[in-house]
Amino acid sequence: MNTNQIIVNLKAITHNYQFLQKWAGADVCLMAVVKSDAYGHGMIPVAKVLEYVGCTQFAVFDSSEGRVLRENGFNQPILVLKGADLDHIDVFIEHDLISALYQKDMAQYLSQSAQNYNKIAKVQVKVDTGMNRLGIYPEDLDDFMCAINKLPGIQVNGFISHFAVADQPDDAYTKKQMEIFKNCTAPYKNVTHHLANSGGITDRKGLNYPVARAGIAIYGSSPQWHLANQLEPCMTFRSKVIYVKTVPSDQTISYGRTYRTQKPTRVATLPVGYANGYNRLFSNKASVLIHGKRAPVIGRVCMNLTMVDVSDIDNVVSGDPVILMGKQEEDCITADELASYANTISYEIMCSLGACNYRTYQ
Repeated sequence: MNTNQIIVNLKAITHNYQFLQKWAGADVCLMAVVKSDAYGHGMIPVAKVLEYVGCTQFAVFDSSEGRVLRENGFNQPILVLKGADLDHIDVFIEHDLISALYQKDMAQYLSQSAQNYNKIAKVQVKVDTGMNRLGIYPEDLDDFMCAINKLPGIQVNGFISHFAVADQPDDAYTKKQMEIFKNCTAPYKNVTHHLANSGGITDRKGLNYPVARAGIAIYGSSPQWHLANQLEPCMTFRSKVIYVKTVPSDQTISYGRTYRTQKPTRVATLPVGYANGYNRLFSNKASVLIHGKRAPVIGRVCMNLTMVDVSDIDNVVSGDPVILMGKQEEDCITADELASYANTISYEIMCSLGACNYRTYQ
C-alpha cells in the first residue's frame, strides 16, 4: 500500500456537477472540462461518473486526451481547446474530435485530412475578446471566416471565447468581453456559441448561450466566495507519520535552518515533499491534520520529507494518519488554503498533487 495517497471522492464530483447544472439553468448545457487528467483527479474515472449523471459534452486540452476518451468508449462531442497541430491532424478526423480553430493553416490541414478520409472536420472558432492567449481578434473575424468557408470538409459548429477575470470583482472587463463576443458573433447563426467558464457560471455571466464550460468548480473550488459552501472538495491528500522525536530547545529544523525551536519540541516527520507535489513554499506556513488537530509545518519542505510540530497534540506515534489536504474530524485544509501559502491557485495545487501520487476512488 502506498504511504501517500490521493483520495478522489466521486460522489462530490457528482454533487458539484449537478449543483452547477441547476445553478446555470435548464437552458444551458454544461461542458465538463476534464483536461490535464481532470485537474489531477483522473480523467477517465471522472468522465465516467459525469457521463452517468448526464454530462453530454467534454473539453480536453489536446488530441491525445481526446483520443483516450474515445478509446474508453466516450461518444459525446469532445472539444480540443488547444486546437489541431500538424503532427496529429488525422487524430481529429479518425476520432471525430472538435478542434478549437484560430489559424488559417490549421484549417487548411484539417480540410485536407477530412477529404482524405471522406469525412467532415468539426471546428469551433476561437475569438480573442481580451484574454490575449489564443484566438482571432474580432476585427479579423470576418476575413478569417471568409477564408474558412471556402475550404471543403470543414464544418464550423460554434464560436468560443474565454473570460479573463470572471473570478474577480472586475465586472467592467468581463462585461466588455461579453459585449465584444456578442457583437462579433451576431452575424453567425445556427451554430453554438459559448463563453462562460467556472467563474462565469458561478457569477451568472455568459449564461445566455446554450453551452457553458465547467472546470475547476466541478472539482470543488469555487471562483465565487458566496458558493464556497455549496461545492464539495473532491480531493484528499493523505499520508502518515513515520518518525517522532523530541527536539531540544534552540535547535534548527531542516535545510537552511529557517526554523528554530523555542522550547523542547515534539517533531513528527512525514514521507512527503515537493517530489509529491507538496510545494516547498509551504515551508513554515502550512499545517497538516493529525488526530483532528493542526500541526504546523516547521522548517523547509524537503524533496521527500516534511517535519511538523506535534507538541500540542497528544499521543502522536509513528503510523498515525495525516491529512495534508482534506477533512479530518471537524477541520479541513482546502486546496485554496494551500494555494494561498504558495501565492498560486487551487488549480495548480490539485494538478500537482494528483499527478505525483497514487490515486484511489470512493
